[in-house]
Amino acid sequence: MRPPAPTSDPLVADLHVSVPGGGNCGLRELASGVDALYLSGHGYLSKGFLARLEDSRLFADKVSLPVPFEIGSLTFGLAPHGWGKYRFCLDHESGRIGFSSSTRLPPVRVQPRAEFLHSLGPAGTVRHFDELLRPLVDRLGFSVARLDLFCDLEGMVLSGEDRRAFLCRGDVCTTHEAGHVCTGFSFGSRRTQRISARIYDKTAEMAAKGTDWWEVIWGDRHEGGAQVWRVEFEIGRTALRELELFHPDAVLAAAPSLWRYCTGEWLTLRTPTADTNSSRWSMSAQWQAVQAASLVQGATELMWIRQRKRASSRRRLMPGLIGYLVNLAVQSGTSDIADTVEALSDAVADDEIVRRVTFAERVRRRRAEGGYR
Repeated sequence: MRPPAPTSDPLVADLHVSVPGGGNCGLRELASGVDALYLSGHGYLSKGFLARLEDSRLFADKVSLPVPFEIGSLTFGLAPHGWGKYRFCLDHESGRIGFSSSTRLPPVRVQPRAEFLHSLGPAGTVRHFDELLRPLVDRLGFSVARLDLFCDLEGMVLSGEDRRAFLCRGDVCTTHEAGHVCTGFSFGSRRTQRISARIYDKTAEMAAKGTDWWEVIWGDRHEGGAQVWRVEFEIGRTALRELELFHPDAVLAAAPSLWRYCTGEWLTLRTPTADTNSSRWSMSAQWQAVQAASLVQGATELMWIRQRKRASSRRRLMPGLIGYLVNLAVQSGTSDIADTVEALSDAVADDEIVRRVTFAERVRRRRAEGGYR
């Protein structure tokens, strides 16, 4: 599928990147921004909708083929197989949606297709799936399960010998070659769901996968036949949660800061010297161009974002919470915080019996109401 030229909010650039000191390292940025945005949908699926899914799944199993399944104005193909832990797997040219009745999973999983994401832009893509699924999911709220940030550069020169010049906080670094020619590097482990990175020959991948629609995004910035290298960071659920980034709006707003952290602290390319301490090697001109990708504009410190969110939430919460704890201490005959919290634990256990719902389940529901998991 070849999408129309981007008209919304994908971040693209048309510039020769200059490095500090006013020099130009000969690199042209073709595009940068969000290349993957996986969503978890929180809320409640009706029994009627789940029954409809189950009937279609049984029929798909019987014929061993995807069967048509309408969601809004779109017709998806419901597969005769699941998608990971999700029993129901529905595919459309806009993306893949998984549904589950399990209380241990978000009921909805969404993976937009890359070409659709770059056609509508990340914010437009979130709006699309929100409008599509909101009539089906009571109290629908999205959180981000994975975010991929990228920068495509023309004029970059890399070889297998550059492996030792990369400094990375990840434990794993792999060099990829084809016919003794370096085609890229990978850093970190995706299984941790934190941060991992790939640097690879995008033009070679396009030729292998047939994804020539990228030339539409690059437009006239790309010289036909020129090699394009991609620098890509995958930021998983665990890393996003540690940074207290949940809602798509917050994650997308933090994208510049995430890029600055990934290219400035998590992974860097240095210019080797005789110094045995590689951390003192100067940043390579090529990597300074990567760091200067247009998506970094407007970056703020991630730690500042995290501290601000926590401080704001706690300021609103603490006066009432302390007041309730003082009243509990008076009623329980306790005098210090440790004894009072112990009494609180007993009271919560009693409340679980009365309400017939656990504290953990109530937390899960509250997070679902806010679009968090």
